[in-house]
Amino acid sequence: MTVKFRKYNPERDFLRVRDLLVQTYPWFGKLSNWRLERWNYARYFVSSMLGDPDPEQSAENIRVWEETIGIWESDKDGIVGVVNCEHSDPHFAQVLGEAFIQRHPDYDGLLDEMLTYAEATFGYDGKFRTPVQDADIVFQDAAQERGYQKNTEWPGDDSVFIVAQPLPEPKLPEGFKIKSMADENKLALRGKAFGLGFNHPDPKDWPSAATYAELQKAPDYRKDLDLYIVSPEGEYVSFCIAWYDAQNQIGILEPVGTIPGYRRRGLARAVVTEAIRRVAALGAKEMWVGSGQDFYMAAGFKKKYLTYSWVKQVH
Repeated sequence: MTVKFRKYNPERDFLRVRDLLVQTYPWFGKLSNWRLERWNYARYFVSSMLGDPDPEQSAENIRVWEETIGIWESDKDGIVGVVNCEHSDPHFAQVLGEAFIQRHPDYDGLLDEMLTYAEATFGYDGKFRTPVQDADIVFQDAAQERGYQKNTEWPGDDSVFIVAQPLPEPKLPEGFKIKSMADENKLALRGKAFGLGFNHPDPKDWPSAATYAELQKAPDYRKDLDLYIVSPEGEYVSFCIAWYDAQNQIGILEPVGTIPGYRRRGLARAVVTEAIRRVAALGAKEMWVGSGQDFYMAAGFKKKYLTYSWVKQVH
């Protein structure tokens, strides 16, 4: 069995990496891999959005993201290791010096080589960090051997909702309606809702229609799972996207938001409930979200895994 390193080929490798994440999901927790939604979202939305309003900058961000990805491929099992960043926009210093390790559990021996590549490619200003789940003991041991330290200041959560019985239809205030992008595909309104939902009042910070159209090209994106609530005035006021991993029978929420002025009315809970109902109808047994906010706990989610950044000084 031979494993070789090479650079990422976008046309050939996007779906193959996605398949690695789907294949390794049963080890989630014992591995720090992404789920399929984050891989789709990083390529088809995050880099493109951070280049708005300049389409050339958006395209450049995507190109740089792709060019920095490292691949480890086995002649027996195909792609068994990936090192990638979330996005490549140099204006966002808070993500510089960070990368993510995706691996097959039978190839833990590659961790040292993968971290060497990650540090050399993504180290910034003398530091490098990588998120490691608290249940991923093998990764923690490998990081410690290389001189990493666990940073406990900003833990991240993964929370899960177990679909144990059919959920009732969500209740909405009078005049409000839940729709999906399969009903009305108004990209500018959807981008506006995203921007306001994440507290960006300046329209220059909202994803453009072109960026949202790029998201809709993602292989695992479904318009019928891109939900929003419309106010009586026609404003998109709360939203979420649900992703569905059919092989593992799980749904994932990414992202969820409500615009200012409409919060604390039960709208986010209603749209999330409808998302759970829809993925459950497709066969999902669980719904995941990368958050441990009180909102999700009140909606029936339970915290499952903690993730911490492990940090190292690099040269």
